[in-house]
Amino acid sequence: MKIKMRLFNKLYGISLFTLLLSVASCTSETEEQHRTSAPDPSGSEARREVMLTLKNKLSVVKTKAGDAIATTDENKISSLDIYVFGSTTENGTYTYQERFSYRESSAEMPSGNDVTPLDLTAVGSDGKQTNALLSLKKGLFVKLYCIANQSKLIDPATDTVFNGFIPLVQSNPGQPGNTVTEGTPTESDFLLFKSIQLDPASATDILKTPLPMIGAYATPLDLTDFSVSARLQLGFRLTRSVARFDIVNDAATSKFTIQSVSMANGRRGVSFFPLKVTGTLPTAASGDLITYPARPFDGEKANTGNCLGAFYTWPSPMGDGGYLILSGTYATNQTENVPVTYKVPFKPEGDGNYIEVSQNHRYTVNITKADEYHLDFTINVEDWTDEGNIDDYEPGGEADENGMVVNITDANGTYDTDTRTVTMAITNDVQFTIEGNSTSGYFTTLYYENGDVDHQWLTINPEADYMPTKAEAVPTIYTVSKKNEYIGTKFPVAFIRFTDKISAKETVVIVQPIANPVVKEKTISSGSTIDVDAGEIVLYQSSSVTSPAVEFSVFSSGGSKLEFPDGDTPGNWLTISPATEQDQSQSNYTLTLNSSAADFPDPYPLDGKTIHIVNKGDETKKTTFKLKLKSDITATSAIAGNAEFDASKDILRLYNNPNDEITLNVNAVGGVELDATVDWLTVDKTITDKNTNTYVFSVGAGASTGVSQKLTFRSKADNSITKVYTVYSIKKELVFSNYTDNSDYSSINNISNATPEITYFPCADSYCEFTVVSPKGITVGGSSWAKAIEYSKTILSSGAIQSVIRVQRVYADNYFASFKSRFTITVSNNYPSQSSKSFGISQYQAGIVYPGSKYPANPVNSYWVAPVNSANSISYYDMRNRVTNGTACPSGWWIPSHGENLTIMGISEGNTLAYNLNSYPQVKKAYGNNPGDVYYWASNNDPIGWGLRFFNGWFSTWTLGEKNICNLRCVKRK
Repeated sequence: MKIKMRLFNKLYGISLFTLLLSVASCTSETEEQHRTSAPDPSGSEARREVMLTLKNKLSVVKTKAGDAIATTDENKISSLDIYVFGSTTENGTYTYQERFSYRESSAEMPSGNDVTPLDLTAVGSDGKQTNALLSLKKGLFVKLYCIANQSKLIDPATDTVFNGFIPLVQSNPGQPGNTVTEGTPTESDFLLFKSIQLDPASATDILKTPLPMIGAYATPLDLTDFSVSARLQLGFRLTRSVARFDIVNDAATSKFTIQSVSMANGRRGVSFFPLKVTGTLPTAASGDLITYPARPFDGEKANTGNCLGAFYTWPSPMGDGGYLILSGTYATNQTENVPVTYKVPFKPEGDGNYIEVSQNHRYTVNITKADEYHLDFTINVEDWTDEGNIDDYEPGGEADENGMVVNITDANGTYDTDTRTVTMAITNDVQFTIEGNSTSGYFTTLYYENGDVDHQWLTINPEADYMPTKAEAVPTIYTVSKKNEYIGTKFPVAFIRFTDKISAKETVVIVQPIANPVVKEKTISSGSTIDVDAGEIVLYQSSSVTSPAVEFSVFSSGGSKLEFPDGDTPGNWLTISPATEQDQSQSNYTLTLNSSAADFPDPYPLDGKTIHIVNKGDETKKTTFKLKLKSDITATSAIAGNAEFDASKDILRLYNNPNDEITLNVNAVGGVELDATVDWLTVDKTITDKNTNTYVFSVGAGASTGVSQKLTFRSKADNSITKVYTVYSIKKELVFSNYTDNSDYSSINNISNATPEITYFPCADSYCEFTVVSPKGITVGGSSWAKAIEYSKTILSSGAIQSVIRVQRVYADNYFASFKSRFTITVSNNYPSQSSKSFGISQYQAGIVYPGSKYPANPVNSYWVAPVNSANSISYYDMRNRVTNGTACPSGWWIPSHGENLTIMGISEGNTLAYNLNSYPQVKKAYGNNPGDVYYWASNNDPIGWGLRFFNGWFSTWTLGEKNICNLRCVKRK
């Protein structure tokens, strides 16, 4: 797609003629003065006539207001409202005063005392102007705002039609003590009012003729002098608020028959003063952009030539990315038509930026070729006026009959008549003159590119008046010069606008400095930057952008070139396109990095390379940039032996084995450096090329283990860019520690022994544990009446594995009524070629397991005596019931009889405490040396109540009687 623009001002990204405003107030030469006595405010003297001329080609039938005006569709006026706002002072608060209205249908005329019907009268045979006679109230300064074909305005505060116009009231116009009750709305609120907003859900909600137009006389008009009654003459142009699209298509040639036209990413509406789209700028917010309802493509010459006015849109800012949608059919052959839809983006072909769709402009879409999937077209942009231009103005032409004459000497600069551009030196006392021949004089405006108000380097004499309210002398020669007191370094392009006070014809003279070239960013690859203020270009290379590039425009009045000082012109490592030197005043340059080129600088300087962008017209004028390079630091890896590299966490794991190696090929533009390391880490470095270093890391057999170190790689081109890894030195052998158990009867001799011995008491829930740290995990084997398991496993930050090994029994209590044989368990290292370690597991030998108890049974002669009572303080009969029922003891254990007690104790019968426990150590350990009387039942079925009595360190058998209360203690033969 190609876009053509006729207007020179588009080169500067501004629209010089979005609105033409011309004001001609009668001066002493054209105004007849009438001085009278103080007027009667209630009569006609309280108003002043204003002849308003609309400088548009409106073909108007001379008839009364309310009757139809015969115009072309696009110039048709079906409604027109002139809103008048008044203020007591020129720079005060303006509020609504009155309205003058025209309606094509008199039935639609608004009502109210503040509304005055308006007559429109065509002037001359060519119909290029339309007059309207207004009678404005005197007493205040006033401003006029005109809106055509948009009788309803939307209040943004409520998003509804505003119907609250309340006129201001003067208490005593023209007399002392006159007070003003302000009207509604204020001017500032009125300027926020919006057009009717398009509804994308309504198929009929499309822009069509008659089209909204606006005009304004926003310069305060002084109506405070009641002694002046001369008629004022005002003139301004109505400017359309929409853009027009003409579509050129010959279906017979393109085979594409258009059926409808729509627009995507369009704005819903506009506010009028100044005219701007509704919604958020510069970036549209959610909901701001809509797809316009489709309009049938059925106008004159539709699909047979140029269909004029095929579609109308509100303006579309560049950042919205708007595009037309053309829907229809494509003839694949003579008999088959397939439905197709094409997008027509508002942008040049390729990767160009979107253009702005502006109000009051015509965009001609010329379809050149189509197929089922693609549409070739061009877009031509022109002003949209009755004759195809604005007031006969063409860039490079004259504004009025004799034109404006610019006089400048060679020493001060040059003048290009085609573009009306002055290129002037910026030394002190430089000046030139502009001479015009208007008999009524000019309104002059001086402003700078992009609205710059901080770098005003020009002065104009007579001073630019910015549309004053009072007529001044009529200068014909203006002197433009550089301000000697301006010491800034920026010289933005200036625009001087001359507006004829009667004819509204305009001339714009552009002033550009012979100054340092001005650089602006255009397109950059991801991560790269241009900082114009800091004078820095950064090319950023990444894995996704291997050849970073930056494109910038250079505005230089004498052409431009790129210079590298000290003969440091880049070779293949930096491509400059289209050339290092260009003659145009505005040129684009693209810099593309090739860091793999053989001539890439080694090393690349940290502070960058200097680039001078030179004005070829004056090579002392130059703008300097530093070209810096940045890139991601990337690495590829290779592993030897048992080393490990975790790229997701940037971790290297090495073992005290020199055959375990990690190789990192580290790449960055200009190469990298590795910060200092530690003595336990072996590092072998090889420079592969200018951008890549190869590092081999290993840990020696005798080097420190259990330690870590940060490895910091720094870009040589930019030391602030780093890549950090962590390397761990891990012991390849098993490390055992932290033996624990939960029984007083389990133990280990020494975990550091080659084969440690664990003594394990296998009561319920008992265990023995120890910790082993391994480089790559362990395998545990071996079991018998107990087993060893890897009870828990933790991966340490180094990557080593910490395991807890638990030894626990395999069988229940009764299984351990006898002693079991020793067996071994083995802990094997998963790191190859490393030795394992065995542990001997033996059962505790001082006592067997008594079921349900965590204490071992006690040996007394040829019996085992339970370590605890099976019952406490029970009666003889309770004992007998338990013995009879088999619940007195665990399985395999029993309550001894009187005879067994004599055997177990190794004593004779008798009811005397004849035996000292100190002489019977096994009995003492089994039953304890408790003070006072302690009794144990024997199992005999005899009410005499046989048993054992212990009293203050003595014991014997005893007849306890059936009424006594005694304990139960179980026994078992060895």
